[in-house]
Amino acid sequence: MTKNLQKIETEGLVDQSRLKEVVRLMREAGPHGLTRQELASRMGGVSLRTVERSLKLLEGQKAEIERQREGRSTHIRYVMKEGPTWDEHVSTQARLALRLASLTLSQGATSILDDSLSALESLVTAHMSTQDKRLFETLQKAMQVHGGVDEYHEPPDILEPILKALGQGFELEVHYQAAAAKAPSPRTVVPHCLTFDIFSGGSYLAVWDPADRKPKHLRLSRIMEAKVGKRPGIIAEPELMARAARYQIGGWLFGGEPFQVRVRIRGTHWIESFREAPPALPDFEVQPLTDEEGVEVSFMANHLNGPSRWVLQFGSQARVLEPADLREHLRQQHLEAAANYYA
Repeated sequence: MTKNLQKIETEGLVDQSRLKEVVRLMREAGPHGLTRQELASRMGGVSLRTVERSLKLLEGQKAEIERQREGRSTHIRYVMKEGPTWDEHVSTQARLALRLASLTLSQGATSILDDSLSALESLVTAHMSTQDKRLFETLQKAMQVHGGVDEYHEPPDILEPILKALGQGFELEVHYQAAAAKAPSPRTVVPHCLTFDIFSGGSYLAVWDPADRKPKHLRLSRIMEAKVGKRPGIIAEPELMARAARYQIGGWLFGGEPFQVRVRIRGTHWIESFREAPPALPDFEVQPLTDEEGVEVSFMANHLNGPSRWVLQFGSQARVLEPADLREHLRQQHLEAAANYYA
């Protein structure tokens, strides 16, 4: 967000306030820039010599100032491409990136993460120029995110201990409200990584459970309390843990060996759609069909529920080629679904 904070050097030539004012004015001018005369006027009628000294000082402090000549005119416009080392200005692009991240987290992850990013957004906004704020407000109104979930989380203090345990390599003590449980239960786990799954619409903590000796997924919104444990976290089977996190789809975390899924999906639009925006499935590949309009996709998974949830969205347009047990699993689901309409 900011550059390395350094002292504003003036060499006794101009006031610090004037140097800051030059930076602000040039930021406001944007790519159009300002001439020396315009800078002098907007700074309250200072001399051109003061403007020249200010520009020289700024460039001596790593500011990148481009000089642009207007056609055949002798006037030169000064455009600030990069601020000095002490400049805390935040660009519209950086602020926009934060807004997009916040929109995504608000739809695909728990609200505690969205709240944390929103606090950073507020801090960043304070370092934007007036012009950039106006531009950003316009862009913000033009952005929408659909198709996710609003996953609410009441306790505000679980993220910090989770991140500390992850960073320090320690166990994590949590009180977890399982889906079918009447009350939260205490458990000690070894955190491995945070995962955000758009297919299931949730954010999770992938952990190793020493008691059951297997990997598990804890939905963040169900962690009622969390604190860093007293012992280093040891994952007894690190390859199993890494595999479980690598091949999870739809929130289903399983440590089994991955298998390849091959699916035929009919429809001309899928060819370009998957090429332009392939889904974030492990080792996803797509090839156009030669005998009909459509595609054949392949990816890796290690639990039937993950790929079946993804395939079902295509309805009758999709046909699983392999593995055989996934074909049977989906056949049963389609039969049960059809029975709902003939009852």
